[in-house]
Parts: sequence; structure tokens; C-alpha cells
Amino acid sequence: MTAPTPVVPSVYLSAEEVLRGGLPDRISMEPIVEGTPFATERVLLDSVDGFFAVWECGPGVYPRVKDRRGSFMYILSGAGTITDQEGTVHQLTADTVLLLPFGWVGTWTITETIRKVYLHSTPVAPLREDVQPSVFLDAETVLRGEWPEIVPMDPIVSGARTANELTVFDGPDGLAAMWECEPGIYPRVKDHRGSFMYIISGAGTITDQDGTVHELTAGSALGLPYGWVGTWNITETIRKFYVHTFPALGA
Repeated sequence: MTAPTPVVPSVYLSAEEVLRGGLPDRISMEPIVEGTPFATERVLLDSVDGFFAVWECGPGVYPRVKDRRGSFMYILSGAGTITDQEGTVHQLTADTVLLLPFGWVGTWTITETIRKVYLHSTPVAPLREDVQPSVFLDAETVLRGEWPEIVPMDPIVSGARTANELTVFDGPDGLAAMWECEPGIYPRVKDHRGSFMYIISGAGTITDQDGTVHELTAGSALGLPYGWVGTWNITETIRKFYVHTFPALGA
């Protein structure tokens, strides 16, 4: 007899929990130039697909080197800057998107407590050997920008046949994009990669293979790990920031 395939559940956090919920884990911010010595976070998933969490840190200056993994993030609140090694500076505010690929070197300067949803991913070969720049989208583009890429939504039960998106990054760390789709019902199988996302606007549900249903609203966070099976039901046009990762199955 063949053993049943294990059901892989989605990972979900409501908007209230994402935006205002407690963050129980305390983590060191070393190395530090100055400022808050610890951040707090809530881990949603730590698996072969990546490390998915909500994080908050007070003001400070923090040099960083991305020598183990890439980081993808959506800034929920707060303010500061990110400075690449070669001097490029990006202004961080609510609803900005920031990507720090494997190989990035630079500095965080947090001027007002920052809260973010983020994903660490494990890069896959071939890796880039030189120092990598950050990738940034401002809040105006994130919230009101138009996405030029048209992507098919097959398979479809009913509804919109295509979505619009803007690829932000595609490299060894994963693929990150802005995405928008009108109402419809879409069955999905995550048989190649995991997907992690933050819902910017819109409404709908995600239903796991076992019948578990999560309500999607602006501010909710969702992870669909490698092996997940289920259905999207979009009832009001959804705009989201998402990251596809390649699972580190050999890890």
C-alpha cells in the first residue's frame, strides 16, 4: 500500500497580528555602531523554503554583510535608510519594498522604529561573486504603480484569466514581484517552489487541501511552502508583494 502524501499546510498571520501583534522572540542586533541592541520578531516558518517572520527594531545604525542568504522585505511602519557599500541610499518608509541579495554589503540606519515582514532565502548556484546592490521600490510604486507584465492564471475554475505583475528581482535568492489579480478561483499545487507574500489590498480566501480556510485582507501575511496544495478564491482584486524560493532540499 502506498503511504498517503503528507498535507503541507499554509502559514498565515492576520492583518491585526502582522501590524500590531506581539513579537515574542528577542534577537541580538550585533554588529552595532549605535542604538537598540535587540530586535523582536515572530517566526511564521523556518523550513527548507526559507525563514519567514515579522520583525521590529528601534533606532540604531547596523552594518551588515549578506554572506549566507538573501533577504526580501516589506516595510510596514517606521523610517530609516539603507546604504549600499558604494554609497547608494534608499529612504525606508511604510509600504516600501527592499531586497538585499546574497553578496550585498551596506548599512541600516533606523531613525524611527521599523516593523517589517521579511523572508530569508538560501541562494542556489550559480552564485554571484561580486558585491550586489540592494533593490528598492518606493511606496508610490508599490501602492499605485501599474504592472506591465501579463501572466496567465491557468488553471482556472472561474474568473480573471490573467494577472499583472512587475518583476522586482530574479536571481539565485529567488524571484520577487509585485502582483495584482481580479476576482476568480484558482487551484494551485506548489510542486516546484515555496511562495511567501504580503497582501497590500483586496480580499479573498486561501483554502488548504485539508479544508483549512484563511481570510485574506490588506495587511495579512501568507506562506505556501513547497508541497502545499489548495485553492485561491479572490473576491476583491488582490495586490500583493511575493517571493518564490527554491527549497533547499539538500540542506
